[in-house]
Amino acid sequence: MAARSKIPARSASHRFDVVVLRELAGDKVFARGDEYHDEGQVEIVSLDRSRVVARVMGSELYSCELNGTGKNLSGRCSCPAFSDWGFCKHLVATALAANALGPGAVAEAENRFSNIRKHLRAKGIDTLVDMILVAAERDPALFSELELAAAVATADEPMLFAQFKKAITEATRTADYLEYGEVGAWADKIKRLLDQISALIRAGRAELVLRLLDHFFLRMDEALLSIDDSDGEGGAVYTYACEIHLEACGQAKPDPIALARDLFARELESEWDFFYAASETYADVLGEAGLAEYRRLASEAWQGIKPVRAGGGRADDEQFDDRHTLRAILESFAERDGDVDARIALRSKNLSSSYDYLGLAQLCVDHGRDAEAIKWAEEGIWRFEDNPAERLMLFTADLYRRAGRKEDVRSDAKYRTLWTTERNRRVWKSDRRHSARSGHRAVAGQA
Repeated sequence: MAARSKIPARSASHRFDVVVLRELAGDKVFARGDEYHDEGQVEIVSLDRSRVVARVMGSELYSCELNGTGKNLSGRCSCPAFSDWGFCKHLVATALAANALGPGAVAEAENRFSNIRKHLRAKGIDTLVDMILVAAERDPALFSELELAAAVATADEPMLFAQFKKAITEATRTADYLEYGEVGAWADKIKRLLDQISALIRAGRAELVLRLLDHFFLRMDEALLSIDDSDGEGGAVYTYACEIHLEACGQAKPDPIALARDLFARELESEWDFFYAASETYADVLGEAGLAEYRRLASEAWQGIKPVRAGGGRADDEQFDDRHTLRAILESFAERDGDVDARIALRSKNLSSSYDYLGLAQLCVDHGRDAEAIKWAEEGIWRFEDNPAERLMLFTADLYRRAGRKEDVRSDAKYRTLWTTERNRRVWKSDRRHSARSGHRAVAGQA
């Protein structure tokens, strides 16, 4: 208990907020970290305004990294406890040690790498090469990075492709399942590999990059199913790969028709949304021909989407994902064209909830088509008369007021409903019976 009572005083500079540290670690783990700090088991390796790197001696020597300041902080440790449980005693000890650093100690920690840099500059190139090779022998990740870097300078295209493809396969491997604490290191390894792939674009090998990313996306589509990506680190490296893909397309200038087909397949068929709105993201690369092909593919697929009306919930809609994706694609094209009628037609194919009617009515209002908005809103109220949505009722009442139809709005706000609901329900049913009779007579006449 005495150790804990000292913390506020010695942490007055509060690089890291002690209360948040305790919340992240829990009282028991926090107390153990405090002991590690008291016993001098933390060695600060480097630090700057937003990052601290340290080595902490536990049952083994562990590498710790803390990012952020104050209440906003995150960390990573090489110990098994971090992989299993998250914020560990080694990170607590590192934070407390950083908090306790005086001005002189801060300067000393900041100068450690500066001193190493000066020392290395005094060495000859051959000595440095030997030192790096010894380190690479002990560090498989460093060996892989150096091998790929050497291949870029010396290997022909087939050999380079084979080596990078193998590196992608190894980097994205997840064994059975990656727990939350393991994902950060896994994603960092992939990020470093993607940095090397990105560098190939500047080396004039954009077409090779596109081939490599085809393999990367296949691997990552599977890998993301086998990780706990609560912090989004796996998704972040996928997004980074998409950015590289766009840049490579800009340099390689692939056939726009083929590119449109590839992107459309990724947007429609992938379980993930990384290529969502690809026709907009890649518009400059696709050009008129590619965009026309993208639109043709979406329009053709849309023809196979069945309309959904009241009562058709998501659980019963096998086409839900395709419906959502295709409508978004086609509506983006219609919006570029300023074609409101096309957008209304697209949205009217899915009217399974009162909120679908509300969205459709709002679209009409946004484009000065209040009369049409009233038509859709009234139909929505009728379709869902047993359980009308309050927002739709209020929206419709407001439309009536704007149209000067105050007699159709119930003045008693307690009920938040419309005078016309019952009357319109009778009219609509009458119209439907009339339409049905007319249809039967027409069929009989044709017979």
